[in-house]
Amino acid sequence: MSPPDQTPMVFGDPLDFAIEADVEPDLEPPSAVWGRMCVWCRGVALGDLGESRCALYPAYLALRWLPSNLDRLWSEKLAGLDDIAAWNFLDGLLYSHHGDVEVTDTRTAEELRRDWTFWSAHNFLTSWGEQFNGCKAFILCPPDGSVRILSRDLPGHMGRGVDVSRAGLVAAVEGFTRWFEQQARRLEGGRA
Repeated sequence: MSPPDQTPMVFGDPLDFAIEADVEPDLEPPSAVWGRMCVWCRGVALGDLGESRCALYPAYLALRWLPSNLDRLWSEKLAGLDDIAAWNFLDGLLYSHHGDVEVTDTRTAEELRRDWTFWSAHNFLTSWGEQFNGCKAFILCPPDGSVRILSRDLPGHMGRGVDVSRAGLVAAVEGFTRWFEQQARRLEGGRA
């Protein structure tokens, strides 16, 4: 079996939305898909493409879920909030933080579970694998059809959030998920 091409694959347009990924060159079947990846939003890489031997499966699962669930990523509670206020709202509900500051949380265990169940769909990159360690981000899809990515890792001049196109995100995700599934089949010992 020939080794995979070691030029990272880029799915989408890095100046809009893209996913860049590669598998480790020494993987042999049977193996999980280990590699490296990052996500591009308006020309800014989120994640660490240099971080090797990362599990790509958590990112695959989260990304595969996105296209058919984008319309779930909005609530009227987000209407009228600027990026910082939306960040603090989601960060407070999900992590009891506003940026780097821990906030007092008086919710009951049941309220915490309920809020996590409803709002955790907005998590983006967080807990997707080692390549995104420390890269907390959220995703919002307002009714105007845009997709907004909130991240503290964006350069200061961009603020806390950027808009990416829905079509660009969906195309990138579909390309990445097909590629990941081919790699998984190859590494199971099947044909890519």
